[in-house]
Amino acid sequence: MTTPSEPTESSPRRVLVVDDDHHAVRIVGDFLDAKGFAATSALDGHEALARFHDDGPFDVIVLDVMMPGIDGLEVCRRLKASPQGQLTPILLLSARSDTRSRIAGLYGGADDYMTKPVDLFELEARIGALIRVRDRYLELATHKREGVEAAISDGLSGVANNEYFVRRLGQEIARCDRYSLSLTVLVVDLDGLPEPSGGDDDDFGAADEVQFGGPADRLMAVVGETLRSNVRQIDLVARIRRARFAVMLPHTSRRSVEPLVERLRTRIADLPADPDRAGSPAAGLGLRVGLAELGPRMDAVTLLARAEPG
Repeated sequence: MTTPSEPTESSPRRVLVVDDDHHAVRIVGDFLDAKGFAATSALDGHEALARFHDDGPFDVIVLDVMMPGIDGLEVCRRLKASPQGQLTPILLLSARSDTRSRIAGLYGGADDYMTKPVDLFELEARIGALIRVRDRYLELATHKREGVEAAISDGLSGVANNEYFVRRLGQEIARCDRYSLSLTVLVVDLDGLPEPSGGDDDDFGAADEVQFGGPADRLMAVVGETLRSNVRQIDLVARIRRARFAVMLPHTSRRSVEPLVERLRTRIADLPADPDRAGSPAAGLGLRVGLAELGPRMDAVTLLARAEPG
């Protein structure tokens, strides 16, 4: 799901004000501008949708219900059907104060409902409340995303960790077996890295515990990014121990992998010893690559063992 970008402390909160009454739009817009918001106006439903998609993101939408053409309820439904609109609060304004109209607006996806004539100071308070709720949701969503990424990522190289790789590989094997698809795995050993300051090279799951120290830590992160940036989005790169990486290549046969292997060798060989120092000489890293294609009755452990570099 796409989430709206969080505003910086110095940027004014953006409000899209939609009403077919020019006078009402001007009054609400001028008031919000005076209160430190950045108001953008739209005079009908079509313009509101265009503004939202072309000039967004917005922090809040103040939307009149009764408009010619596309009314506010339909605009609300269309906005909430989009990924960006799902997380954008919508405050409906309507001359109808009956319970049925309020319920229809809220069921249509609105986050709040006010009746006209509008008290501008109450409008300001309600906009502020909607923004606070939205900001809290984005904060929690960010923390959750960071927690998930930390759980599945290798802290040193930035690629996936061994546990997540083996789990994903098992899932991909099941999918490929079901639909008779090809799958190839690379196991890549880096040659030329300094000895680690901790960890056991014989421990297959100890990648996160190994620290190389100094510029080599940064170099390991650059190695991870180099591997990841030279494969497809559907591929998965992981560090599975010390200086060993694995690459899962769905929909790929063993015969078609050689160009990728050569590209990775070239990119890794060009990496500087100190990525943060201009003019640093090459680190002199090399690759030993093993590969295996999925065969009958293979599981993740077997496939990785078959791909062991010779």
